Amino acid sequence: MSDNVNFGNEVMNEAKADITDRTKKLTRMFINGVFDFLDEKVKDLPETIKQLRNNPEADERIAALWSEHLSAEGMLPKGYEGLPDELLVANLHQDGYLSGLSTGYILAMMSLVDNDAPKELILSVRDDMRSSLIGNHYDDRDDFAAQYKDDKYSWVEKNGSDSSASE
Repeated sequence: MSDNVNFGNEVMNEAKADITDRTKKLTRMFINGVFDFLDEKVKDLPETIKQLRNNPEADERIAALWSEHLSAEGMLPKGYEGLPDELLVANLHQDGYLSGLSTGYILAMMSLVDNDAPKELILSVRDDMRSSLIGNHYDDRDDFAAQYKDDKYSWVEKNGSDSSASE
């Protein structure tokens, strides 16, 4: 059991380091992009800043530059270039959500096999779970959690101590 804890810690430490490195890169790119834009467009800085604050075109241009940089760095799919912030964030949430569902499916299948579950049960669970991998949206993720908290499933988190677990 302690091996799993160490493994998890190593993975988390590596993930944190990677996130830190990528965040530094993103921050640097963002700052450079904004200042490159300002250097290119700005002659009289105070007056131009006032104009930029009230200019939707400038907002769009800065957002476009930002997404182009992210895409060039491989941090955004090419199809996401130029999307407004709301759509970009929604798409990234959806991508992460679907990746999480797929990973959960894989982990569940591996666990069933590793615990010598009957082949019929594995195939039944597989078929049942596959339908949950398609057509679900990030915004509806709480529906799964609400279902899982229902009496029908709640015994699972009680370590099977409820007598209804065997029913």
